[in-house]
Formats: sequence, structure tokens, C-alpha cells
Amino acid sequence: MTADRPLREDVQHLASQPRHRDVPGSLESARDYCAQELTSAGWNVTEQRFTVPNRLRIPDIGKPGGVLPMRMSGRIDGVNLIAWPRCHDRMQAGGTLVLAHLDTVRLSAGADDNASGVAVALQLARLLSQARDDVTIVLVDLEELSQLGSRHLAATTPRPARVICLESVGYFDEEPHSQRLPAGFGLLFPDLTRTIREREGRGDFLAAVHRGDTVSFLDAWTAAARQDGLDILGLHDRRWNGPGQRFTRWANPLLMDLDRSDHAPFWRAQVPSILITGTAPMRNARYHRVDDTPDTLDYNRMSALAQSLAHVLATHEPAATPRTWDAP
Repeated sequence: MTADRPLREDVQHLASQPRHRDVPGSLESARDYCAQELTSAGWNVTEQRFTVPNRLRIPDIGKPGGVLPMRMSGRIDGVNLIAWPRCHDRMQAGGTLVLAHLDTVRLSAGADDNASGVAVALQLARLLSQARDDVTIVLVDLEELSQLGSRHLAATTPRPARVICLESVGYFDEEPHSQRLPAGFGLLFPDLTRTIREREGRGDFLAAVHRGDTVSFLDAWTAAARQDGLDILGLHDRRWNGPGQRFTRWANPLLMDLDRSDHAPFWRAQVPSILITGTAPMRNARYHRVDDTPDTLDYNRMSALAQSLAHVLATHEPAATPRTWDAP
């Protein structure tokens, strides 16, 4: 079996249809598949069910290139899938929490967004097995509705020492100028912008969005990834990292794109967190579209990501973190 075959099979199974509550049985089928793979890899698996109230929200239909008006969502039920090592009878505080969202927008089967992240998380489970007893893997629900699943997770589960979020990690483009940058990016991150331009704007890397409290992990992982042929570019978010981030994050709207995945509730709770991403719509024109399909992904690079993360997680101890934290 080639190294990338399990990843390819995972994505093909998961991205056979949209994974959305409006597609009957789609999320249940995806969760059942993932639970079986995690159990076979030697992990305990449980479902965390939650309900969110009726509120104004941006709908998770999927409409690239346009802004969808906010509307009342209705009461919504969600399910997070949680896996931890069999040497424990429950999820533990401390250690590493690996996140990937299982849901999609209604219009897309979501191979890159985010069957790619889920597949890497499943492969990580297979590679780690019992190598470390302090890693928890969570496949979260309702990310496409402002990270409702990870918000619930952060508010209700034992505090991790660090969080690794896998978001749209499968699409790469070797063509010059395939990597787009948001407006104002060059002013905020001049060194990173210069690096990308020196590479002729090729979308052939993974971005690691981080803060100062994850630099040690990032350095170790970047070195391991490079040995596996995977290129990592770090983006250091220097915004306020203390209490009250749910308010202070509005002070710089240009940086709010950095909050658009499941690491954000943990950032706001002052948990060291890192987002690993292929930058989604900044590179992939299929983002939230019907043609985000399994044949567009780079499974060799996804395999390298899983291998390098498994190596670092098996050897790199998370730093101790405060026991008190803001509610996300």
C-alpha cells in the first residue's frame, strides 16, 4: 500500500456528497466512517452532542464571490466526534488537541474544505496510535456556521495545552501567481509577502498561522516537514493574546480573516493554537463550489503533513499553560 492510499480513500469516501444537515444522512454517514477508522486505529471514540439557539447568522449555503445576508438560523443540533487514547477512560486536560471540521457548505462536497483536514487527522491517528497518550482528535461540526462546534468544545471540555487546527490542507498549485494575498497583507506582513513574491506567488506551501506561544512547536514541525519534502511558511499573528480577545479582535478588521477556522475559539480562550492551512480561497478557486472534488488534491503532500506532525507530536512536549482561561 502506498503512503497516500489511506488519505485518498478517506477523501473519496467523505467527499462523495456535501456533509451538511440539509443533506439527509450525510453527516451521520461521515461520522460513522470516521468513528470506524479511529476505532480501528486504537482510539476511544464518543459523540459530543450540542444545540445552538435561533440567532442571526451568515448562512452556510456556499456562494463564492458574494456576500450572503445574515438570516435567522433556527435552532440547530450539532455533533462533535471526539477520540482519545484507550489508556484513558475520558478526555484528559493538557496535551494536544487536533481539530478538523467535518461539515461543508450545502453546495459543495468539500474535498479540500475540509475532507483534506479530516483525512490527515485520521492518518495521524493511525500513525500515532499509542505513541503518545496525551493527544486528542476532534472532528468538529458546524464550522461553516462561525465555528459553533469548536466554540462548544472550547467551553465544555478539559483545557488542552495546545491546539492544532487542520483547515483545507490538500490543494496546491505550482503555477506562478496562483497564490493570492488579501488587500493590505503586504503592509501587515511585509517579510512574508516578500517571500511569497520571491517564489513567484506559487501556491506550493502550507501556511502556519500562529502566535508567540507556539513558536517552539512550529520550529520543530517546520524542520520535520522540510525533511518530508513539505514547505511551511509561518504567519505570526501579533495581536493581543491576553484576556478579552473576543472584544479586542475587532480593533483590526484586516486581520479577522486569521480567525476563520476552529482554532479561533481557543485563541480567545488563551490556549496556544496554530492553524495549518493551504489558504483556501486565497489559492483554490474551487472553494465552496461543486468542483471541490477529490481529484484536485495532492495526496503526497497530505501524507507528508501527517508524517511530519506525527513525528513532532511523538517527541515535542507542550509547554505548561495557565489553568484559568477566558470563556471563548
